[in-house]
Amino acid sequence: MTLKDMEYVCCIAEFNNFSKAAENLFISQSALSQSITKLEDEIGLQLFSRTNKGVFLTYAGEIFLEEANKIISQTKIFKEKLETLSSCKKRTLGIGVYQFYGRYFLPKIIPEFRKTFPDVQIKIIEDSQYNLEKILLDDEVDLVISAFLDFNPKIIYKKIFTEDILLAVSEKNPINSKITKNNIDLSFFKEENFILLMRGIKARKNIDKICESLDFKLNYLLETKDFETVNSLVAQNIGVGFVPSSVDKLEGVKYYKINNSYSSREFFIAYKKSTQKPYILSEFTKIASSLSKNK
Repeated sequence: MTLKDMEYVCCIAEFNNFSKAAENLFISQSALSQSITKLEDEIGLQLFSRTNKGVFLTYAGEIFLEEANKIISQTKIFKEKLETLSSCKKRTLGIGVYQFYGRYFLPKIIPEFRKTFPDVQIKIIEDSQYNLEKILLDDEVDLVISAFLDFNPKIIYKKIFTEDILLAVSEKNPINSKITKNNIDLSFFKEENFILLMRGIKARKNIDKICESLDFKLNYLLETKDFETVNSLVAQNIGVGFVPSSVDKLEGVKYYKINNSYSSREFFIAYKKSTQKPYILSEFTKIASSLSKNK
């Protein structure tokens, strides 16, 4: 029994006539009759009662028709879903990411993603972390990679990794001799000059929370927009600074963990619940999560 057999039975039942059904199916009447006879022999049941007034379903035929219609309907839905997934592979994917993290994560994720979706055109928008949620909600991108302090009910958040905020200190700084363990106490650094991210950058809020929770007032020497700049200036022993654990570790710099609940933050791939690309976004998230676990 095949799907075509079911379609033949449904069509005959609709017209109550082999000739009209055959015409509608674009096959000969004899071929249709032979197919139905073969089907009835296969299942051991008579599906149609053939009379001078027409062709009518038997009781077994009515049950067959009911179940066949369900299968045909589900098959149609199944095919439509597959066609939707196939069309996804030919679409564009807009990715929003903060520039610093884009340079670290995307070169790892995109090559793996393209193995599965070689025809997808990727558009990357680098923006401030505060603006990423806005461009997502405005449909300028399909997903964003970012840390989030607040969660929007219109958005789905998939955690991909947790990142530590470290304190970077030049090896030339004599304060290193006072530190005996990797988890440092910020009070050791009350006389140090700090190089910080500018206010308004989301990661700066984490840094401020660390200091507030420890009642630590820091002296900052200068502010910058980029963690790389903080890292480079620390390497020149101009000051100390907070950097994420994903930053390139520079020669001549020590990186200390901070014993505080705000010294780590979760990163997510986020996309709208109303997305038209659930399959492609789900696959991207799986790849990103897998690479994050293996890093």
